[in-house]
Amino acid sequence: MRLRKLVSCGIVMLSLVFGFSFTEIAHGYYIPPTTGQIAFAQETSDLMLNTLFAALTQEFDETTVDNVEQGKHSISLIFNDRNRDMRLVGTLDPLQESDRPSDSFERQANALAMVGQTYTSVQRVDNQWYYRRSIPLSNFRAECALCHVNFPAGPTADWVGALMLRVPIKR
Repeated sequence: MRLRKLVSCGIVMLSLVFGFSFTEIAHGYYIPPTTGQIAFAQETSDLMLNTLFAALTQEFDETTVDNVEQGKHSISLIFNDRNRDMRLVGTLDPLQESDRPSDSFERQANALAMVGQTYTSVQRVDNQWYYRRSIPLSNFRAECALCHVNFPAGPTADWVGALMLRVPIKR
């Protein structure tokens, strides 16, 4: 009888310990990231921007009138819909309907991009904190009009959309 009582007490205690542990883990998702964690994500975003801009510039350098369709396909593979961490977004007849703003951050960021302004935010999306950033894009290369036939021959100073970056914040 005494052993049964001891085992029952032990089970209750273990249940309480596990319950409190899981509660703390669950609540951790709601604790905003620290300044240091945000700075790390911002620095990661800077590196990501440099890499993506280099890739876009290379694509522009290689896209010609003769291979426009391959260039459009290549860019669509790089900025594919399954990767939510980097997107080209716009509302001026985008190459694909899925390139339109998809949430409140992207709608606000795109509106600001259309007047040349960047936008950043730290947000929790599906229990993960992210550093989100948009970089306005202009019709800055002649090759833009090769793929986007509604753009005037460039380069022009016309703002046409934004590059959206989303970096998970390490906790």
